[in-house]
Amino acid sequence: MATHLKSAWHIAALAALLELLPPAALAAERTVIPFEINRFDHLVVEMVVNGTEHTTAVIDTAATFAMVDSSVAVRSGVAPPRADTRRVNILGVNGDRDFSVVRLDQVRAGDFHMLGIDAAYNDESGIPGAAANVLPASAFGGDVLEFDFEARTISVYEGKPMVLPSHYADSVAYTVDDGLIFIDIRVNGKKGRALIDTGASISYVNSTYAQQAGMRRNDDLTRFLLGATGDTETAWIATVRKVRVADFFVHRPNLLVSDPVLIERLGLSGEPVMVLGLDFLSRFRLQFDRRSRRLILSVPGSQVGGVEMELQARATRLHN
Repeated sequence: MATHLKSAWHIAALAALLELLPPAALAAERTVIPFEINRFDHLVVEMVVNGTEHTTAVIDTAATFAMVDSSVAVRSGVAPPRADTRRVNILGVNGDRDFSVVRLDQVRAGDFHMLGIDAAYNDESGIPGAAANVLPASAFGGDVLEFDFEARTISVYEGKPMVLPSHYADSVAYTVDDGLIFIDIRVNGKKGRALIDTGASISYVNSTYAQQAGMRRNDDLTRFLLGATGDTETAWIATVRKVRVADFFVHRPNLLVSDPVLIERLGLSGEPVMVLGLDFLSRFRLQFDRRSRRLILSVPGSQVGGVEMELQARATRLHN
């Protein structure tokens, strides 16, 4: 396991990002990794370990260490870890655990090849929907990391972000704290921090944010999504007036409110925090400009005065 109307400087800065390379350069310099959204609403890529073992892996912007399923590792020729093997602590939504570390000689995903990758040896089993293999998005080097949810591709390339002229785009600064990517966001006009998490299927806010932003509990939706009674203080559904990221906003979404161990262990329980999962992120073409530490969000078409989108807390599928 941001935010005001554009200033003149902001518009000029974004215009600089719209410089496009010739099609030949685009094709030559991009490393492309096709992906799918699987039945567990995970963003997964085909992965080949040590040139022999074919499997799938979740690409996670909120992961800081690779993970490999123990059976995949063994079938690809990796020796099971010994008792004195180095261990790494992996923090997930429901807590943390120490895993043994193994070395993968080769990992291939699409056009991307990695050599000598350390990975947590995942010997957990019997957890439906859990990601057995994980590749952190930070493992894909390059000036630009791009998620194109229309084409179902992840691209990595050098230089400036290639923003399509047919798309409306806006950008927001991001920070990297302990390997995690955060942007500014506003919910009901209240500023908070949003974690970019392609490993999460739905977006949610913590209870601190819900309280500070004056979110109202929707008892009917809470009962519908969380069971017959919906009688819980640890997870509930809130009806929100407005969510805004850069020049994109959502009116009256229903959001999950939850306080997972992850937020506590990151020391963020007392801060207004939102986790942006695939239900929100998949509406955009996402481009991480690593040189300028900005995230560019774009959608097809052109708009004036912002783009309104839909976002609802749902119990099951993403809309493709």
